[in-house]
Amino acid sequence: MSRLHVESRYNLDIDVRLNAGDVALVSDIQYVTIGDTLKNFYSFASKYCSHHNPLEYPIYDSYVDEVLRYFRNNDEFSDFQDGDLKDYAKFKSILNDFRTFYGLDQYNLKQIDQYVWQLGKDYFPKNYGKKSSILKNL
Repeated sequence: MSRLHVESRYNLDIDVRLNAGDVALVSDIQYVTIGDTLKNFYSFASKYCSHHNPLEYPIYDSYVDEVLRYFRNNDEFSDFQDGDLKDYAKFKSILNDFRTFYGLDQYNLKQIDQYVWQLGKDYFPKNYGKKSSILKNL
């Protein structure tokens, strides 16, 4: 479904909202009905928005999720429940907490997002449930 089709069908004002950094847009586009099944494309929706406004929309994915939960559990940089990461406004706030707690305010959200993603990719590789022993050195 093209953006033009989505916008005309649901009147979402996507371009205006993307430019404004409206975090509610992610939840407004994350659910798609395919046949009779409602699918949740949360990660894709965050990527889509980030592609159009990278400084306002950090990307959610499983690597970032793992890293944020790891540091919450070890350093208590933020008080959040695991499910909060699937609420885009809360996710963005948690990423800002991460940036502030670790003194990374000189970096924008895109840079923080890329760093956290790379950290997750390196320390939480997709290896079918086995945790990396490298984490002991963090």
